[in-house]
Amino acid sequence: MTREPAAAACGCGGAHYARGMCRRCYRNSRNRQIAYGRWDPREIVPAAEVRGHIGRVTAAGVRLTQLAQLAGVDYMTAWRAARDGEARMDAEAAAAILAVPVPERAADIVADNALVPSHGAQRRIQALIAFGYPRNQLARELGMRSNSGAMENLVGRAHGENRGQSITAERERAVKDLFDRLQMIPGPSERARARGRRNGWALPFEWDEAALDDPHGTPQRARWTQGSATRERREQVTDLTERGLSSEQIAERLHTTTRTVERDRALTKTQPSQPVSAEIEAMGALVVQARQTIAARRHSSRASAQRRERTR
Repeated sequence: MTREPAAAACGCGGAHYARGMCRRCYRNSRNRQIAYGRWDPREIVPAAEVRGHIGRVTAAGVRLTQLAQLAGVDYMTAWRAARDGEARMDAEAAAAILAVPVPERAADIVADNALVPSHGAQRRIQALIAFGYPRNQLARELGMRSNSGAMENLVGRAHGENRGQSITAERERAVKDLFDRLQMIPGPSERARARGRRNGWALPFEWDEAALDDPHGTPQRARWTQGSATRERREQVTDLTERGLSSEQIAERLHTTTRTVERDRALTKTQPSQPVSAEIEAMGALVVQARQTIAARRHSSRASAQRRERTR
């Protein structure tokens, strides 16, 4: 671990101990300041625990400058603690840094205008587009222009993301709120869904909440497929039809087209009903039982014939 040059050694050339001095110079300075009545009795503690805490907070996306502001300490104090775990630091500053919580997302604790990583927001926007929400609708929900550079940053690139990009914490929180509100409701645009498939974007159901904001997180593709969505929609069409809703009312409720609803109705009518399937299964069971009975009788007949042959 490379140490800070200024704190690597005392002015006399001795190894650094505390307050920029070696142990001997620190003791002499302390005694002299006590004699003059100017000694500041602040406690000096090791920085190892603080260094580990800083690593966990910054891994969540909080920058060191933001951490220093949240803790109310000088940036260089936090920087020294982060650089050299063997150093010593003021106990009050150490307690202030340790009091900053480790967030799930940087946007949870920083100011509205602070910059945070954009990968979590990008994944949420991409998932909503793949779920049927067009880009211009999402831009309106966020109070943005659809063709703006900020929206382009949120949409990201096909089969990947704009690594290293940042957005304000206020906008990141707005994207999360929008995602939380729409992630269970299919969007109305087939064109948006097609774009999501072309770009390989995961759907909302395929993301774990923790993985969304993890830079190395990946979606679970096997959980939800287009086929399962179609089956679910057809079941909903059948249920709403039985309740007496028209095709137009069903299409509006399911965020799809009237033509899709009518096609689902027609396909559902052509499929065998559940009682027929149950009857076929029952007939199959009877056939199996009959074959077992015939086989048992044949075996019994052969055994009887063998006994008669032995008695002759």
